Amino acid sequence: MIKLSIIVPVYNAEEFLEKCLTSLVNQTIKDVEIILVDDGSTDRSLEICKAFAAADSRIRIFEQENSGQSVARNLGLDNAIGEYIAFADSDDWVDENFYEKLYKAAIRNSADIACGSVIREKKSAGKIRVNYKEEKVYLKAQEKIDAAGVPNMCYVWNKVYRAGFLKSIDLRFVNGMVFEDTDFVTRAIYYSNKIVTVPNTYYHYWTNENSTVRTMRSSDKKRLDSLRSKKLVLEFFERHKLTSNPKNLVKKKDCVKFMGLVILKTYEWETKKVYYLFGLIPILEKVSYA
Repeated sequence: MIKLSIIVPVYNAEEFLEKCLTSLVNQTIKDVEIILVDDGSTDRSLEICKAFAAADSRIRIFEQENSGQSVARNLGLDNAIGEYIAFADSDDWVDENFYEKLYKAAIRNSADIACGSVIREKKSAGKIRVNYKEEKVYLKAQEKIDAAGVPNMCYVWNKVYRAGFLKSIDLRFVNGMVFEDTDFVTRAIYYSNKIVTVPNTYYHYWTNENSTVRTMRSSDKKRLDSLRSKKLVLEFFERHKLTSNPKNLVKKKDCVKFMGLVILKTYEWETKKVYYLFGLIPILEKVSYA
């Protein structure tokens, strides 16, 4: 068995794909496989994947009709043979030692999951979103949830997951749902035997204005999927008596626009609804009591 399988869904990513794949093939951990799942790309993405595969035997390519990122990730899971599993997005990149550090920390601590730090990259500048300062093990459910930043930072790609653990709980992504990370990561963190945080190495998340979430044709689907994912987490937290900052568990969000300008936003929780003028200024709060 190889040490690590890295699963990368690919869809019309020719602008960023070479940088992503270069960072993966240059990892300091060499005993890996890189699973590229082309999701029916119509640009040069598949051609780029094949060029990298021709130069590196560790790369395996799978093709599917355009079915979405969640389906692509599940296809990757079905075919992965690594001891641990990782996910990367095709417009992101990682530090050269990222996966070696996470893998070794997971092995050293017999952890189901190892978590690394995250930098959100933009054209202007990068911003640290997750920054672990020490290698630390978490065992209790609430401590694991808090350390991983669930649910407001349900990043699937800054972690490695023990493959046997994922199979033991039959964990999959919800097919066809855009915000599939939220449910997957919440369950993975909760059911893991332990997680370990890993300092001094970063996953670089590119904020792409043309990403799947930002350019989805159906804004209604995006909104419904967002609500669906949050509902799944709300129900999971309630069922397992977990707590979180209330603003992370919004049940419903609405927006009123005029000529493209946000006039009013509303956020609804279990017991209250807050109205924000221009999406920023809280002007009214309604509280309901049982």
